[in-house]
Amino acid sequence: MDTTSTTVRRHLREVRAALRVVLGVLATLVLAALHAGRVRTPELTTQVADARSLVVLVHGFGAGPDCWDTVADALGGPGVAVVTHRYTWTTGVPELGARLADEVRDLARRSGARSVTLVGHSLGGVVVAASLAGGRLAGVVTRVVTVAAPLRGTRWAHLFPVGAVRDLRAGSPVLRSLADVPVTAGTPWTALASRADVVVATDAAALEGTEAVVVDGVGHCGLLSDTGVVARIAGLARPARPVRPARRDAANALFAASMRAKSPLIMQTTAVRPALTLVA
Repeated sequence: MDTTSTTVRRHLREVRAALRVVLGVLATLVLAALHAGRVRTPELTTQVADARSLVVLVHGFGAGPDCWDTVADALGGPGVAVVTHRYTWTTGVPELGARLADEVRDLARRSGARSVTLVGHSLGGVVVAASLAGGRLAGVVTRVVTVAAPLRGTRWAHLFPVGAVRDLRAGSPVLRSLADVPVTAGTPWTALASRADVVVATDAAALEGTEAVVVDGVGHCGLLSDTGVVARIAGLARPARPVRPARRDAANALFAASMRAKSPLIMQTTAVRPALTLVA
């Protein structure tokens, strides 16, 4: 009897978790529909003409530039130009990556930036990876940061296999083609993920050649507003000049202290296992 009750409770928890994800997907679809048809233009928080450091932020599925408000505030400063890139998820990942690459090259030409950092959340992180494919941004991008990006896929992509979402299925041809991008791009790449994320598993958020940083207690969207995670992103995304060890250590200490307040076991930087050949 006890075994039966335990099994029922476990199934109920799984059903509730699935319903939460489905509701989240439906909400993002509504948001995406509201954005559909708008002209895709960069939204500048700082002009790029005289920038020493350029940071391009790429939102996730169904979101928009406003999801970056907290991160953009942390990045702002003299000589730092922050650009939010908008796209429509109904287009496949390869085309979205090509468009982003064109935009980044244009922004780099217009600026005097010595560093160009791409930061992508969720689907946006996969679009960032696609923008680097084929060496399109070699010599332009100096750092990459992805946050909860399903670089190895997410099971929830099967719920709505349309446009870019279809490409997020584990083992899809697009994800297989992006598996070696961190290595071939030759650009420092940090992949942030959370064990509390029910959308993208930690082992799906990083590829061979990336530095994997795993945190606890922060949800998929909450990563973009968490104080410690935002400090970590800001510390990585503002390398206009070589970062002094003391300043880098201070940023890392702030990140660790913030996460310790939530869990005694907070952050783990791990070596990523070699990329595997994924199957559907």
